[in-house]
Amino acid sequence: MDATIRPARAEDAATVAAVHNRSRARAFRGHIADEVLNNFAPLERKWAEYFDSPDGRVYLAEVDGEAVGMAYGVPGERTELCNLYLLETAAGTGVAPKLMDAVVPPGEPAFLWVADFNERAQAFYHKHGFTFDGEETHHAGDDVTLKRMVRD
Repeated sequence: MDATIRPARAEDAATVAAVHNRSRARAFRGHIADEVLNNFAPLERKWAEYFDSPDGRVYLAEVDGEAVGMAYGVPGERTELCNLYLLETAAGTGVAPKLMDAVVPPGEPAFLWVADFNERAQAFYHKHGFTFDGEETHHAGDDVTLKRMVRD
């Protein structure tokens, strides 16, 4: 899949939210209550507000002008990869590594939190140099356990 990776702008907030919502709902279905996953309003508000005062890097992946993925990271001593979501049509096509590299350039130290049940994501991140460091937390608002992965 030949995707264009570009920085997201304020006018892309609704598109970023739509990709985030749809992909998150698919990834977390069965682990988070349906009423939470089907309520797109909180993420729509989050992304609309984010672009008023951005603190990181947000990128979109597009194919033929249609968004198929989004990624968000916050630079620091070790960049936090906060979100990396793809629509199902883009999974396994090579888009995810391009998005990740845009937000967390290769060789840049980084960390992320991944759901303990999301083995596909864990395998992807491991393939790209991330390893578990033993830290765990719980996702706010639900009972999902998150494990931290780091890359030096």
